Amino acid sequence: MTVRIVIIGGGQAGGWAAKTLRDEGFDGEICIIAEEEWDFYERPPLSKAALLEAEPALPRLFSAEAQQALNLKWYRPQRAEAIDREARTVRLSGGERLAYDRLLIATGGRARLPGEAWAQHPQVYTLRHWQDARRLKARLAASTRLAIVGGGWIGLEIAASARKSGVEVTLYEQQPALCMRSVSGEVSQELEWLHREQGVNVRTGCGALGLEDSDGLPVIRCDGRRQTFDAVVVGIGVRA
Repeated sequence: MTVRIVIIGGGQAGGWAAKTLRDEGFDGEICIIAEEEWDFYERPPLSKAALLEAEPALPRLFSAEAQQALNLKWYRPQRAEAIDREARTVRLSGGERLAYDRLLIATGGRARLPGEAWAQHPQVYTLRHWQDARRLKARLAASTRLAIVGGGWIGLEIAASARKSGVEVTLYEQQPALCMRSVSGEVSQELEWLHREQGVNVRTGCGALGLEDSDGLPVIRCDGRRQTFDAVVVGIGVRA
């Protein structure tokens, strides 16, 4: 009897799990449930090459040949709506029920936003998926003023890419320094200096931010000041 392993999640974790199973000799059925239509891909290029190159290619995790050799059965773009542990089935967003012998949940996290107003505004972006990068790239091409909320690595990388594209960038960070959780004070100061040298308006220790709308454009309220932008990118971590 063929053993079926179902992996919920079409990201890097799901991809490496599937490859490891094959490398370790598993010859049963591997099913991938993925919300996105794309093959497995790497996320780091989303804030760099995907925003800067004229026609960026999907940063594949494996070559097309290597992925084909994994012999996977895809269910995409679909979501896992419910898991019945007793019946050993997963109910998909398309209505199908998929039986499994073993189940691996590798869904990762979702981009976190400061509040509902941010989630609803059409010009507030996050960068978590390939489609996010495509949408943001298109918006940057029509923008002159970009706000970035979050002074961690993702925010700094997007700021650098936007400046290379000629966009004015204001970066807001609530903490008194950039990347405080991951680098020393000296490195943080160097990062701030490098970005200021490239023309980024860095605002640290800015406290809680508010979001308003002005004729479809986002307006950020900080310390009593309001500033209008063409787009806002939020990079403040993820949630489950």
